[in-house]
Amino acid sequence: MEVKYLKEWENELNICIRCAYCFEGCPVFKELGWEIDGARGKLIIAYGLLTGELEPSEYIAEKLFQCSFCRDCIERCSANVAIPDIIAAARADLFEAGYVKDSQKQLLDTIENSGNIFDKELKPPDYKGEKQVLLGCRLLERKDDSKKYLDLLEKLGVKTKTFNESCCGMPFAVLGDKKGFSNQQDKFREMLPDKKEEFICACTTCVFFIRAKYPDLKAKYIIDEIVERLPDYKGKLKKLNIKVTYHDPCNVARGMDMVDEPRDILRIIGAELVEMPTYGKQAECCGGGGGLLVSDDKLAEKLAEKRVEQAIETGAEILTTLCPTCEFNLKNAVEKLGGKIEIKNLLDLLYDSMI
Repeated sequence: MEVKYLKEWENELNICIRCAYCFEGCPVFKELGWEIDGARGKLIIAYGLLTGELEPSEYIAEKLFQCSFCRDCIERCSANVAIPDIIAAARADLFEAGYVKDSQKQLLDTIENSGNIFDKELKPPDYKGEKQVLLGCRLLERKDDSKKYLDLLEKLGVKTKTFNESCCGMPFAVLGDKKGFSNQQDKFREMLPDKKEEFICACTTCVFFIRAKYPDLKAKYIIDEIVERLPDYKGKLKKLNIKVTYHDPCNVARGMDMVDEPRDILRIIGAELVEMPTYGKQAECCGGGGGLLVSDDKLAEKLAEKRVEQAIETGAEILTTLCPTCEFNLKNAVEKLGGKIEIKNLLDLLYDSMI
């Protein structure tokens, strides 16, 4: 197998000192329990593929795709090795060598054909203000929520402007389809009405990914906009008097270093916050990231169920989060566990607090 993408990471692979700190918080390792399931094991596989000491196989591909890119390993890595980037490179080499699952190919074909992950036309609510707002595939599909979040911004004084969207391309990148990602990047840039102007992202995954892969674009996370404007709106908020626990999305806490802001919003709207055993930058992943939902949906389900069980044990009535993919995965887990807790986006709670 040609390893043209892994070659770019040879120095990083040599930096890894095999210390195993990355095992401590890895959700996949905690669930599956073998050396190969942790970051260290995956880097050893990647090194073997790079040097030719290992031949690619279905098993190796399975293991390298069993990662949610939660970034917990980066938080714990004493050598600052770019572990998700290395795994992504290995996936790209495997993808080009033909190691693609039907479920992965189906998702990528769907995006290529329809411009979104749902394979249907998704139109945003029609707002014709001044500030561009990108909703993202999952929120576009939830039409009522899309309108609610745009109205939330309007209440805070943002004159929003929507436009026909196309997927940011994240699934192509995490599943290893380099060519598909390049094509989708072009489509994404083309659909932006004004590429030089800042735009607000409502989706956690979109904003984190766009900042990483589109350095020429100016993506602002909706929570940053809210935090700036909420002080002027405080007197118009009603206290919700609810007991909640908050799930930190990986891309928010570890990816964008945003831990306090969501909790500050919860306190402002009168929510009693009770924390799960792991939270903030040490929060356990729900399993929704890294393409795991299409690479190994059973594993993604197990990780979500574990997180929901932790939330239930806090005694909270609501498990709130900011990521629509986390919401999706956690809601499925709640249904499987008998609906003992309600899943709500923090933006929904803020909207409910607005008079």
